[in-house]
Amino acid sequence: MDKEHLIKQQEKRYNNLNFAVAIKKDNNGIIQNFIDSEEEARLHDFQGQFYPSFHYEINRVMKTKMTKISQKNIYLAYYYRIKLGIWDVPSKLNFPLFLAAVEKNILDNDMDKTYVSASKMFLLFDFKNNSDLPKIATLSYKDYIASIKFLNLSNSYSCYPNLRKKRIRFTPFLSNKLLLTRIKNGLDFYLDSNFETAASLVLLLLDADETSKKALLNLHKKELKNTQVWLLGSFYKDFQSEEINKPVLIDLYNKFPKEWIDEYQKTNYD
Repeated sequence: MDKEHLIKQQEKRYNNLNFAVAIKKDNNGIIQNFIDSEEEARLHDFQGQFYPSFHYEINRVMKTKMTKISQKNIYLAYYYRIKLGIWDVPSKLNFPLFLAAVEKNILDNDMDKTYVSASKMFLLFDFKNNSDLPKIATLSYKDYIASIKFLNLSNSYSCYPNLRKKRIRFTPFLSNKLLLTRIKNGLDFYLDSNFETAASLVLLLLDADETSKKALLNLHKKELKNTQVWLLGSFYKDFQSEEINKPVLIDLYNKFPKEWIDEYQKTNYD
């Protein structure tokens, strides 16, 4: 059966009023249909059609302890949610199943066919490539929860100026030494126009420790693109009231063309 026919079959099945009414409060049914839809879609290389129509219901179930859902289905639900780029906050009881689903996604070796973000993988798991796989199983529940809170706050904004304006909301994360160390050591890995990068820059600029400023200065030694330089400059400029941040902006001007910093640099997607 060809892909287009399978998509139409799924659309017909799930865009049915009687089906929607019957499934709405059936937690087991919601998870089972989500898994079935994604399994078929994965086999034939298309996006499952259950999720677009029932994502609110799936999200609701995933936020519960899922005590009446089988462990196999909890694991598979996490597995397919991760492929869609969704990072859940599992209960402590279900955390091992969640980590197993993360590992399986890595072992599938098809990240290019998923919505998994490299920046999120790094900030959550200190993961850059498959040699970091052993780190997944050793991650503590406490550390994951702290990191996902940072990511969720980072992605709750719609623009960088608002994120910078509400920088005080990020100050509690300054006490998270694991997260700070991860950012200092790896920001060059995910330096891009995304909210994880934006929040990471805010944290390093808020931090009074010299090692955070050194991490920023080290970025300037890289062969940065004009868009990356503009992004850095736009954040540095908003933190010039703190004396400790002034040398960072000065160094940026010394290392890169002034127009890259002062004039908006449009991203070229070619």
